This record gives sequence, structure tokens and C-alpha cells, in this order.
Amino acid sequence: MMLKKNILIIFILLFTYSLAYSHNIQQKKFIQEKIFYEYCKKELKENKFDSAILHLESMKKKNISNFYLDKIQINLIYAYYKVENFNMAQKNINEFIKLYPKHTNIDYIFYIKSLINISLDKNIFSKILNIKSYKSDPIYAKKAFFELKNFLYHYPESIYIINVKKDLFALKQRLLNYDFEILKYYFNRKEYIAVINRGEEILKKYPETFSAREVLNYIRQSFIELKMFNTAKKISKVILLNKV
Repeated sequence: MMLKKNILIIFILLFTYSLAYSHNIQQKKFIQEKIFYEYCKKELKENKFDSAILHLESMKKKNISNFYLDKIQINLIYAYYKVENFNMAQKNINEFIKLYPKHTNIDYIFYIKSLINISLDKNIFSKILNIKSYKSDPIYAKKAFFELKNFLYHYPESIYIINVKKDLFALKQRLLNYDFEILKYYFNRKEYIAVINRGEEILKKYPETFSAREVLNYIRQSFIELKMFNTAKKISKVILLNKV
């Protein structure tokens, strides 16, 4: 009986020691992760993005605690965005949205997503070839525009809302300029019906912009060329009355 009691005491002591040892290992691991993570953040602040990416990816691949997983991915998204590795940034964004759809920083993730499309719109090849941006296909500008419109709807209290509104204004002007170039192209080719249709579309989408006056002038001139003088006079009155 005494032997059994002693064995039980030894077992309890060993179990207690094992728990304490395991706890110490976990605590030590957590401290090491914290130190390394803070070092990565320091690299990001110092704009050492390539080095930060290398270290953050290393942390991501290791069996680290759940406390840092989301933070690592957020920082990776930012770092990849800054070095213009948009494919990797988008890959991490998609992963993050799937893993943490209700995350407290999900608005930041969606904002970066739109900034990537804005950056893609500023095509590097256009800069090299000295092609004006408003003449290139605005596929990414359109994506960013609709993403930011959704952002306004879903996150009206976000800290990024002021930047979002500024970006939306710039995108609206970019899309307007593109449409306006097409309108002028039709006018120069004397395709006046196409000018009128494109002009009406522009006025519906961007009625409050300064370029509306120019658009109306092209529409009026197209009606004159089509010898539809009464309609042209009505448009002249609209221009004068609204002072657009």
C-alpha cells in the first residue's frame, strides 16, 4: 500500500514538472517570437521591406503561436505592396480575407486591395513609353473605383475614409478623362452620333465635374454638324443656365 502511494506521489511530481517545463518552453518560445516580430516591425519602419519580407515569411512558415499569425500577414501585405510585388500582396490579401473575415483591421486590408489596383493602373510601361495614363485602358481604375465605393458603404466609420474619398475623386477624374478622349476621337472622325451617345453617358456618370461644360460643347457642336439646330440651341441654353 505504501509503495503504491509513493508511486502515485512520484507520478504527480513528474507530471507537475512536465507541465512546468512545457509551460516554460512555451513562454520562452513566445518571448522569442515577440522579439523577432518587433524586429520585423522595426525593419518595416526603416523601409527595409525586402529584409522584413524574408523574416516575416520565415515566421509564417514556422509553427508560431496564433497571437502573431494575423499580424504577420497584415505586415506582409503592406511590405509586398511597398515593393510593388502585387501578386504576392494579393495572394496574402485573399488568404487573410478567408481566414479573418471579421478581423478588426479588415477595412485596412480592403483599402490596400484598392490601392494595389490604383498602382496597377499607373502602368509602368506607359511611363517608359511616355504614354499619357488617361489614354490607356482603365480596367484597374474601374476595379479600384468600385472597390472604394463598396468601402464607403461597408466601412463609413473607418479611419481611412478621408483617403478613400480623395482616391475616389482622383479615380473619377481619371475615368472621365479616358471617356472624354474617346468622345474627342469620335468627334475628330466626324462620328457625331457616337459623340452624342458617349457625351450623354459621361454626363450621367460625372455630372458634377468641371469637364461637363466641354462635353456639352462637343454634344452641341455634333448636333450642329447633324443640322439639328433646335436641339443645339436647347443645349446652349442648358450651358448658360447651369453655368457648368
